[in-house]
Amino acid sequence: MHGAMPYALRDENGEIVALTALPNAENDVPLGLDSPEVLRFLTRLGDGQDAAHNGELLARDLQQIRILEDLIDLLTLKGIIRFSDLPVPAQEKILSKKTRRENLVQGNDILVESDIPLL
Repeated sequence: MHGAMPYALRDENGEIVALTALPNAENDVPLGLDSPEVLRFLTRLGDGQDAAHNGELLARDLQQIRILEDLIDLLTLKGIIRFSDLPVPAQEKILSKKTRRENLVQGNDILVESDIPLL
């Protein structure tokens, strides 16, 4: 998605049926990717698996991804690895995500609450 936070397209019952990068209505409010509604939509499965359990797993995966990003930063800062040692696709993904996060933080300071350095 283009933006950091998606907008929801809803059905007649108010359930999310799609996520979009742009607002769908004049008063549309973006949703955080970790909101329970978005996690429920992203983990909805047709085979009857528990969506709440899958949402929890997805939320934990997102937290672990952030830990790995911080670990890579720490290892490069200490000179243990060079960022250029990583495969080019990994470098591109990390830089893209960092840029999006920085843009998000600059536009919405309330989201900084969990950015505690590992040092």
